[in-house]
Amino acid sequence: MIFLTNEQRFVLRIFSKIPLFRLVKLMRRQILVPYYHMITNEAPLHTKHLYGHKNIRQFTEDLDFLLKNFLPVNLMDVMAFLKADEVLPDRALLLTFDDGFREMYDVVAPILLNKGISSIFFVNSAFTDNRELCFQHKASILVEHIQAKPKSLLQHIGDKLRTDNHTPEDIKKSLLSIEYRERAIIDEVAALMEVDFSDYLSKNKPYLTSEQILILIRNGFHIGAHSIDHPLYASLSMEEQLRQTRESVGFVKERYHLNYGVFAFPHSDRGVSRAVFEEIYGSGLVDIFFGTGGITGDFFKNNIQRFSLEKPPIPAKDIITYEYARKIYRKMKGNDRIMRDR
Repeated sequence: MIFLTNEQRFVLRIFSKIPLFRLVKLMRRQILVPYYHMITNEAPLHTKHLYGHKNIRQFTEDLDFLLKNFLPVNLMDVMAFLKADEVLPDRALLLTFDDGFREMYDVVAPILLNKGISSIFFVNSAFTDNRELCFQHKASILVEHIQAKPKSLLQHIGDKLRTDNHTPEDIKKSLLSIEYRERAIIDEVAALMEVDFSDYLSKNKPYLTSEQILILIRNGFHIGAHSIDHPLYASLSMEEQLRQTRESVGFVKERYHLNYGVFAFPHSDRGVSRAVFEEIYGSGLVDIFFGTGGITGDFFKNNIQRFSLEKPPIPAKDIITYEYARKIYRKMKGNDRIMRDR
């Protein structure tokens, strides 16, 4: 397995011999909430250089394993549970998908419908209807084109990015490390490379359209917000965290006539204070938040932590076994709950 940290190696060494069903029993009332970004047999350029994906066969095998060992629930079940109106079944499972890619409609939804599984699809308000490309997706597209560019152009691009060297590999690394606050430089590099992002959006339509989202809703799926344009919240001021959350949730609720509000933090919810949760939740705009901290608790009970089923791209059984073992290890150390600054 591709787990690299010392903590991960230790957890696996201690707990890997425990059968999964015993780990599940220990976590009986812990709802399992995994997330994916992309399911595809051929990675599109806008995500190819960002992270690995599971293909359709791997995804289907994950689902078969999940159905054999867990009981799918939907968003309404979880909302009722959090309001203490309903008890979730043991081994409850809620599937989620981030970033609102068109593959959710073309690939994922038909498979889920066939297997009778509900899910939440989280979308970014700026990218819906293919109005704009995420800055990281732009970077991935540029990386794909770097190798074919002449040395003279690489020199200009390297100067623009302030790289130590102007090799294709150094430039690729620099492009992929650009942060949200520096994202304008990606458009400057694209102009040097004569890469037209508007043309890419028009031809490839990487994100869900409103029409597709409405069809997903009619088919029983739920839609949530994932910020306006996918920043790392830890890098934002509290005011900008509030704006990104309010505007994206408001957009989704109004555009798609939703009587609920759910929000998944892009990247991570680290750096988000109690005050942000209390202000947004207290306004009635958001019913449930979702983080990416793994199987763990949170100071704010309506912030449900999730874990990735695509990083690393190995079978769901192996990832879930590790996540359960990690939860037990955290509990033994007394840090299985995320605390937050005021």
